[in-house]
Amino acid sequence: MIQLNTGSRYSGACGDSSPSIHRTPFIRRAAAAFLLSALLTLALAALTRSQDTKPEASKPAEASKPSEASSASSQGYLAEARRAIDKGNAQWAEAWEKGDASMVAALFMEDGSILARNGKIIKGRQQILERQKAAMQSVDPGVKVTVTTLDLWVDGETAYETGKYHYSYKEKGKPATDEGRYVTVWKRQPDGSWKLSMDMGLPQN
Repeated sequence: MIQLNTGSRYSGACGDSSPSIHRTPFIRRAAAAFLLSALLTLALAALTRSQDTKPEASKPAEASKPSEASSASSQGYLAEARRAIDKGNAQWAEAWEKGDASMVAALFMEDGSILARNGKIIKGRQQILERQKAAMQSVDPGVKVTVTTLDLWVDGETAYETGKYHYSYKEKGKPATDEGRYVTVWKRQPDGSWKLSMDMGLPQN
C-alpha cells in the first residue's frame, strides 16, 4: 500500500478507535488472509491464462506476432511497475520519517482505499490523509520504516504486490517495533505513473 503494536502495514496507535502505525490500519487477520488468498488466486489465474494461450497450429507463423508483442508489452509493464512501486514504497518510508501524511496520500488514486479492521474501508485521498496524519501524530517524530516487495504480478495495467514491512518508532519516548506483511493493488495511470488502488496490512501479531 500500520498499527503501533496494534496492527497493519501502515497506520497508528492502540485499539479500534485509534489509527495504527502500519501501512494499512486495523485488519482482522482472518479476513485479511482470505482477501490475500483471493488476490493471489486472481493473479495466478490471470498468469495461467496468459501462459496457456498459444496460436493455433493451423495458422501461419505470422499469427504469433501479436501474441509476442503482447508478451513483450507485459514484460515492459512489469519492469515499469516494479520501478514505480519501489519508488512509491521509498516515498512512504520517507513520509513517515518526516511525519508528512500528504506524501502518503499522494501515492493513492483519487478513489484509492485502505482496508482496515472490522470491515472498515478508508476511501479517497482526503480520508487517507486524515487517517495517516492522526497515526503519525500518535507517535514520536522520526519513525523508521522499511518496506520490502516479495512478489509482484502484472495483468495489463494492474499490478498486485505482496511484501513485508517493519516500523521502528517511539511512543512517548518508549521504543517499539511493528512488522508484518501486506497486499497492495496498483493501477497504471494515463500519464504513465502507477498509483495505489488498494492497500491492506497483515500484522504479524
